[in-house]
Amino acid sequence: MPGHRATGRRASPILGLPVLLIPATAEAHTAIQGIGSFWSGVAHLLTSFDQVAFLVGLAIWTSFYDARYDARVIGATFAAYFAGVFLGANIGARLDLSGSVAALMMLVGLAGAVRLRISATPLLCLAVAGGLIGGVVAADATPGLSVGLFSLGGSIASASVLSYGLLATRPVKVEWGRIALRAGASWIAAIGLMVLAASFIPHTGRV
Repeated sequence: MPGHRATGRRASPILGLPVLLIPATAEAHTAIQGIGSFWSGVAHLLTSFDQVAFLVGLAIWTSFYDARYDARVIGATFAAYFAGVFLGANIGARLDLSGSVAALMMLVGLAGAVRLRISATPLLCLAVAGGLIGGVVAADATPGLSVGLFSLGGSIASASVLSYGLLATRPVKVEWGRIALRAGASWIAAIGLMVLAASFIPHTGRV
């Protein structure tokens, strides 16, 4: 009897657009059929632990900046995710970007843990990178669905997770609360590190 395929994958943690163009063998994400393209996009984002963890970490990090950056980060993530789904669908190749997503989790987690506030540029760049890579990864689930509606649903879900995350973190003003947020961000970084390490472990396909 064939063994179950292990969930860990070989991947490159390289960030940036070039990584999106490297073809690799990967398992397609399973779409939730029967609920329509839009809601499949919403459900796909909300059931992807790594992407939700990245968005939560991004919300924690953003909460240490001035509130005027909230809309920019949410808008950048929304637009990048929307474009990423179309990019992944048009490439037409399965891409294994689990290592890249894990690396992004590490970066936003570490930035939140150290309460990094240097400029808005790194914040917005990581928001765009996370949204774009998340959209490309999600494109594996679009066969048989409307890519436009799927990407819209996923984009709205990503913006919603960020919005609710900021609504939860912005009111935290006391120092012990801020320390708790930083501890949560460090956990996200630690999980990202474990996922990244697992992506480099060779697997035989047997358990």
